[in-house]
Amino acid sequence: MTDVVTVDEHGRYRLRLERHLDHARSEVWRALTSVRCPPRLAQVAPRADPPRLLEYRTGYTAVRWEITDDGRAGSVLVFTQVCGSRQDGVDEMGWWLTALEVLGEWLAGDTHTDFPRRARCMIERCRCAFG
Repeated sequence: MTDVVTVDEHGRYRLRLERHLDHARSEVWRALTSVRCPPRLAQVAPRADPPRLLEYRTGYTAVRWEITDDGRAGSVLVFTQVCGSRQDGVDEMGWWLTALEVLGEWLAGDTHTDFPRRARCMIERCRCAFG
């Protein structure tokens, strides 16, 4: 697990979250594309290169999922998003940290994850730590 937040030359916050998953790239792809998209991303134009790349763009940000084989039976998932402000970055980090945790649970067969409550809790933890 590798999580990095950087600030670019325009003051935007870039989240980069990396996870090793004990599942093949095709399984991760299937999980990413079968989980209902959050409402705030519903109005975007996706770009995809199955089973390697899934990207959603809006006028101000891009959410990108890259999946590579790990050389064994699993895969490496790299998630990135650029946020316009520090507060947006902190809130988004909480949301996506939860999403990656839940993705692992989905892959393990657990579809009862209580995502909304867990995301709110993680966002609050991120606000306390970085806000």
